[in-house]
Amino acid sequence: MNQFLIIALGGNSYLHPYIETFYRKNEWEYYEAYKRSGLIGNPLFSLYSTQSEERIRQVAGIVAWSEQNNNHSHINQLIKKGYKFVYQYLQQHSSIDFEHFMRTFSRKKKSEMVKEVELVYQNVVLWYLCVREDRPFNTRNVAWKSFQDVLCTTINEIKLQKVIFSRDMIEKHKEEITLLYKKYNIPKNPRFNSLGTLLEYLISDNLKRIYALDPNCPSEQAEQRVFQVSPAKYIGALGGWLKTLKIHELDAAEQIPLTKKDLDMVFLEILYAQKYNYISKEEQDLFFITCLYLKCVSSLYRDTKKLYLDHSNYDYYFEMKSMEKQIKEQEAKLSRKKWEWESTFKNQQREINGLTTELCLAQAKIRQLEQQMKRMDDYTNEVHVLRDFVYREEKKDLEKTPPLETMFELIKSKRIIIFGGSPSWQLKLREHLPKVEFIEVDEKNRDISKIKRVDAIFINTSFFAHSFYKKIMKELSQTKTPLYYLNGQSNLEKTTLEIYNWLTE
Repeated sequence: MNQFLIIALGGNSYLHPYIETFYRKNEWEYYEAYKRSGLIGNPLFSLYSTQSEERIRQVAGIVAWSEQNNNHSHINQLIKKGYKFVYQYLQQHSSIDFEHFMRTFSRKKKSEMVKEVELVYQNVVLWYLCVREDRPFNTRNVAWKSFQDVLCTTINEIKLQKVIFSRDMIEKHKEEITLLYKKYNIPKNPRFNSLGTLLEYLISDNLKRIYALDPNCPSEQAEQRVFQVSPAKYIGALGGWLKTLKIHELDAAEQIPLTKKDLDMVFLEILYAQKYNYISKEEQDLFFITCLYLKCVSSLYRDTKKLYLDHSNYDYYFEMKSMEKQIKEQEAKLSRKKWEWESTFKNQQREINGLTTELCLAQAKIRQLEQQMKRMDDYTNEVHVLRDFVYREEKKDLEKTPPLETMFELIKSKRIIIFGGSPSWQLKLREHLPKVEFIEVDEKNRDISKIKRVDAIFINTSFFAHSFYKKIMKELSQTKTPLYYLNGQSNLEKTTLEIYNWLTE
């Protein structure tokens, strides 16, 4: 029903200036609603003239917006302006009878002739209002049924056109169409790239026929006879009329592509015209050429409508609007993530501060305990027993430790790099392990690519920089060189043992 209401409002020429003004006030929202409505490409809309179709599309946007927002004030304004009688009639009657409405409307027009299309539009608006306002109306009388038949016929005609000119129908009349190809001496598989090429071919073919009948005919006379006694005379006549209408007929014909299917449809239309409109054989040539020129004019008209009604600027706007919406959604998402991260960071910071406080308290407690231990009697039997136990355990561990020289020899046989450590600590190790390379952690710009070619990497965790650590990790990600950590023992033997244990595990 809405599509017929849209046509009734948009097809009313009296409403055109009001529709244009009304639409421009809120055109972006109306067009967006129109795109969402599914009305774009409605075949009924394209049947109307350029100006009417433009207004119909605008009304489609207004109606779609009204339905989507459940706000009918905009539609009511147009109805009151263009169909005031319908609106007043609805207010004055609690139950609607379309037959009574049409008689009342005709009496109002008095001596004026009521056009059929005007009466259909009036009925469409009244029907829409009845449904929308939930007003009862009589659907049993002839007037209502006739009105519905008109609407159904409009829709069915579009479907019918697709059927009667379908590939199946062309195949069904293949023999008759083939005879028409032969009549006009057109090849079965024509290769005309434009309508103009076909017209030139028809003129040339008729000229050849004249020379075949009269080989001695002067060329000037033959050219005159082509446009006087052959079917090509209609090409000259209709082409001349196009010139009168300020259309360059040669340019127009050259702009129109022509396929075999196009020719098949023209010949099929000739067959339909002969069957249903009683076009005679004598009238066939005129009808054929007229169909070709009508195709030319209609194609140019459709192309012009397409350019005039182009909505690419609207589509570009909404594409940008959609992208803007996506960007805002991403920004909101990132904002939420940032808030969550900051919240998590603050919580973790509070936990760190709490743990730091606990650590300080624990260290203070340790110092207190150490002082208490110093004040204790070191020479009690229990202490002697414990000291003896610890001594024996240490002695036992030392017995398991390899000789220092053995450990030095193993370490010297390896290519090793050590990062970090205090200068004094490094100096002690260099005296016994001269082949080990030490890299200072404050040399941030130093090339460390050589770690890819060594046997092991060690990091002294007690004297190290976090930023340099990231640099080492990045370089190691590209190699299989093993990485070990040293606890930062100041004792040479313990450090050597730690390195040795790592290399021999």
